[in-house]
Amino acid sequence: MRVCDLLTSSAQKAPERTALLHGDRSVSYGELEGLSNRIARLLAESGLEPGDRVLVVMENSMESAAAYYGILKAGCVSVEIHDRTTPSEAQYYVKNSGAKACILSRTASSRLSDIDAEVVLSQGEIQAVASRIVIPWAQIEAMDSTRPDISVPEDALAAIVYTSGSTGAPKGVMLSHRNLCTNTAAIVSYLGLTSADRVMAVLPFYYVYGKTLLNTHVMAGGSVVINNRFAFPNAVIKEMVDKEVTGFAGVPSTFAILMNRSIFPSTTIPTLRYVTQAGGAMAPALTRRVIEHLKGVPLFVMYGATEASARLTYLPPDRLVTDKLGSIGIPIPGVEVTVRDDQGNVLGHGEVGNICAQGPNIMQGYWQDPDETAKALKPWGLVTGDLGHKDAEGFIFLTGRKKEMLKIGGERVSPKEIEDAIIASGMVHESAVIGHPDELLSEVPAAFVVPLGEDGFHLAALQRYIAGRLAPHKHPKYWHVLRAMPKKPSGKIDKEALKHELLHKVRTA
Repeated sequence: MRVCDLLTSSAQKAPERTALLHGDRSVSYGELEGLSNRIARLLAESGLEPGDRVLVVMENSMESAAAYYGILKAGCVSVEIHDRTTPSEAQYYVKNSGAKACILSRTASSRLSDIDAEVVLSQGEIQAVASRIVIPWAQIEAMDSTRPDISVPEDALAAIVYTSGSTGAPKGVMLSHRNLCTNTAAIVSYLGLTSADRVMAVLPFYYVYGKTLLNTHVMAGGSVVINNRFAFPNAVIKEMVDKEVTGFAGVPSTFAILMNRSIFPSTTIPTLRYVTQAGGAMAPALTRRVIEHLKGVPLFVMYGATEASARLTYLPPDRLVTDKLGSIGIPIPGVEVTVRDDQGNVLGHGEVGNICAQGPNIMQGYWQDPDETAKALKPWGLVTGDLGHKDAEGFIFLTGRKKEMLKIGGERVSPKEIEDAIIASGMVHESAVIGHPDELLSEVPAAFVVPLGEDGFHLAALQRYIAGRLAPHKHPKYWHVLRAMPKKPSGKIDKEALKHELLHKVRTA
């Protein structure tokens, strides 16, 4: 099965069923199928061939979802990036991916009017030049709405998803149709998704976690509520009630905002059936608060990587509540997850090592980057870059990112342990810990914190709490109180930005 077949299958089964809702608009499966078919035909008639890359710069919308499936139906490769990408960043993605075409939203059109692609399908006004074909969005309506007869093998490249690289330049993760479809099916299975499910999507579709919300619900024949305004969380929560959503998904910062900066703790969503959390380990103290508020609605803690088409493990909600808080759970169906040393040897229970994975969801490699591919893909599977261990029952616990581990006086310390302790104080909305250079100890912890409330926050009280909870060498030597954490587009805390800020302070001190 190809990813675009997920939409066609659901459209054939129930063409009138609602696929997407966005504000006051809604689109049925039949309508979404027709629009994606028109886009596929337009791309093919514009000279694109199977395997050509198509850059997509659009915020979540019905049109961006149709563009995604349309690109795949044309046999092309979807290359979705942040909708607020700058001209210089867009130029990097076009050049690196070799994108032949680009699809732009109205807002992106004005910002990226000089984008260097042979074909530009635009919702906004863009001038045509000698080396570029510009197609207005309205031209789609003139195309035939039946699916074009273009053969696409299951192992063909479906998407290049860019993720941060160790050298600073984003790396393109190559995911095939088989990678994405097998991972989608596994998620549908353990979440028990059906056509009755309706998820609230506040995560961007270009982010693999956000894309799983779209693909899993399209596979199940359910519906997706699009809301791009999580900066106003109360409005999102009210829409969850009004649209009768059954599911919600977020990263740790999403839940910190819900619990600390919104009406979520005082709101009941009667139709809510399940909640998922991924995108990094959430502090156990925050997890407990979310569980207590959900009052029996299952919370699925999940773990994965872009290189794994999104998902590698999940924690069954009953074990989260009873005895496995802090674990990332067990492998998803069809995937093997192991803990190994640097030579690839499997480690025993309780031994900390590299989290590795094998399965049909593992990427083909990094786009045009054989050196980085060789580092990540070993004979024993994908080396995720995370450290962790298994307990006697096979449940996996993360220690932290290998490259983020602190080395204090020769002893390795996990920033996550310190961050969790800070959150457990109940005084802080969010926390992040990084290493600060130290002449004596090599490096020491530096903590960045956002208080729950500016009034009544006393750093000395937080320091006393940490002193009573962690060993002295784990106490942050430097504390930085912020109004807000810098965030990546996915919602994760941007530790690289914090490191730059810390470096700047050291230089100017």
